[in-house]
Amino acid sequence: MAGYLFTVAFLVTLFWMIEHLFGNKQERPWWRPQVWTDVFSGVANALLSNPLNFVIISILGFLVLVPTGIIPLAELKAGQYRGFGPIGQLPRWPQFALAFLLGDFLLYWIHRWFHGKRLWRFHAVHHSSEQLDWLSGVRAHPVNDVVANALLVFPFILLGFDPVAAAIAGPALGVFALLGHADVDWDWGPFRHVIASPVYHRWHHSKDPAAIDKNFASFLPLWDILFGTHYLPKDRRPRISASMNRWNTA
Repeated sequence: MAGYLFTVAFLVTLFWMIEHLFGNKQERPWWRPQVWTDVFSGVANALLSNPLNFVIISILGFLVLVPTGIIPLAELKAGQYRGFGPIGQLPRWPQFALAFLLGDFLLYWIHRWFHGKRLWRFHAVHHSSEQLDWLSGVRAHPVNDVVANALLVFPFILLGFDPVAAAIAGPALGVFALLGHADVDWDWGPFRHVIASPVYHRWHHSKDPAAIDKNFASFLPLWDILFGTHYLPKDRRPRISASMNRWNTA
């Protein structure tokens, strides 16, 4: 618990410094409109989605993987479970790298899925921000948060990843997602099409019609390039839009 609180405090301090030293917050107070909406959303989802995901994952494990012997119950009880199969035999750092890349790929498709007509009503909460910064990145409907986390973690379990490697990859992707919402005009210069930047993701929240349903990637724009959702013009900057009623469902 102490480690978790330290990590949260470190990230809050880090992003506060980034935005106030290098971004547009030099001229804006930290208590911008809807700041408490984002704080409440982040705390509520942390308290709700993490325990609920643990329950869902535990049910999957005990109903499917433990009875079939894929995950030995004795190893779980002893805290010695380290994955299974070819992936589980790898050292943890290669597993982390694989989990990070797989997670980024999965998040791309999960994100696209939530932009569809059936699920947009939940994801629209995230797009309701009128001013984008790192804290607005935690604004999410609980259904969006729980479903996305479950869909991200299930493949890690089914493919035999070491739980420690998978547990590190998820938060690492989350940090890049928060950075993507930061109120800074960073686009990574010559690497703008290699790693997703705050400017890259800002187009995803833009009111520009050409940017609708573009730039879903959290870390690698490669997924957007491969699947036709890449948009990063160099001649202008994006304008943010609060878009709750895209499908007239929210």
